[in-house]
Amino acid sequence: MSIRTLTCLFALLAALCAGLARASIADDHAEFTVIVNPNNPVTSIDRAMLRDAYLRKATDWDNGKTIRPVDLSPRFSARDRFTSSILRKTPSQLKSYWSQQIFSGKAVPPPEADSINDVISYVLANPGAIGYLPPGADPGHAKTVQVH
Repeated sequence: MSIRTLTCLFALLAALCAGLARASIADDHAEFTVIVNPNNPVTSIDRAMLRDAYLRKATDWDNGKTIRPVDLSPRFSARDRFTSSILRKTPSQLKSYWSQQIFSGKAVPPPEADSINDVISYVLANPGAIGYLPPGADPGHAKTVQVH
């Protein structure tokens, strides 16, 4: 194989890898659906704000309502994807984070829902609630928000 052919193949491979990386980054949030109470005026949420809400570093929405995140049970693969993509932690790192927060008296983790319906019910019952669902799950009367 000539150097020119190898160079072209390498350039093609690099372009393909770059495209896949961009698609993966853009589709991170497609691995789960974020929902809020229908009375919440939010239509989209920044990834950093979502992270801070779930790590209890942000406590209030812009409208003054308390942010009330709810987590899916660890048995849902969407939780691992959410933890990795949004919280940028492994499950063991997240467990350690919450142990430190609880021990220091700073915060407690969001409640865990055992089912998709429990997440939706929690979000509908609490005006400041935010949750996430596996992709394709019907959010019922909860409002879906875009993650950017």
